[in-house]
Amino acid sequence: MTTVLERPIDFSAVMATVAAVDDLSAHLRRVTFVAPRIADAVTAGPDQRIKVLLAPPDGGELRLPAGDNWYAEWCAQPADERFIMRTYTVRALRPEIGELDIEFVLHGVNGPASAWVSSVSVGAETGLILPFAVDTTSTKGLLMSGVDYVPPATSLSRVLVADETALPALAGILEQLPPHVQATVFVEVPDIRDIRPLPSPGRVDITWLPHTGAPTDTPQSLPEALKSATLPFDLDYAWVAGESAMIKQIRRHLVNTVGLPKPAISFQGYWKRGEPQI
Repeated sequence: MTTVLERPIDFSAVMATVAAVDDLSAHLRRVTFVAPRIADAVTAGPDQRIKVLLAPPDGGELRLPAGDNWYAEWCAQPADERFIMRTYTVRALRPEIGELDIEFVLHGVNGPASAWVSSVSVGAETGLILPFAVDTTSTKGLLMSGVDYVPPATSLSRVLVADETALPALAGILEQLPPHVQATVFVEVPDIRDIRPLPSPGRVDITWLPHTGAPTDTPQSLPEALKSATLPFDLDYAWVAGESAMIKQIRRHLVNTVGLPKPAISFQGYWKRGEPQI
């Protein structure tokens, strides 16, 4: 693996306007943002992470960060005076028209981002921190550019695990899956109404695990589903994303029971139960 980055990586803040709001399922809402600078944005992979910036809790004006030391300055501010920052996935980027899609999970108004997207309308403005230069020449470059899905070029059989927060990233991964690759997929969603088509050119077997509306009164969790599943014997790569405790359980199972080497597992805690995730 290359240890020195071969290309510079640049993330910068832009103010974007909401151009469209579309409900994809009972708990997933797609918001389309427009801004002139989005035309220059790039992505390093299908699970590209970015930041959404919201006005501070005290009701002050959202001021975009600038300069190399912005994060330290942000951390030094009182919590109620600094802008709110949350991590999301680029679901689609259309630089030719300066548009970008983000899919948000709707879970009421018990969090600032969910509260914002629950009532957002066309014309609203918010901040985004987007990549304008990425390094795709090495695994290290990809990881530092904000992606975690980095399968080996030789991988032919993969297991992909996501809860609802990682569903947008999973959808992008499946859209780019090569036709010769087999993917065994497990997805946990809040409701049976959140099950929707996930098209892919690859060979995909999807198990949906809704919290409510499932055929049984006690639906399986993602770790339980993995433990009871018969996975392909030639499994060579895993991508696991979602709640932190969940991914740790699944990673242990894949290493200790399935026998998948630790370097063959990409895992990312998108959120931690009971704590805000920036």
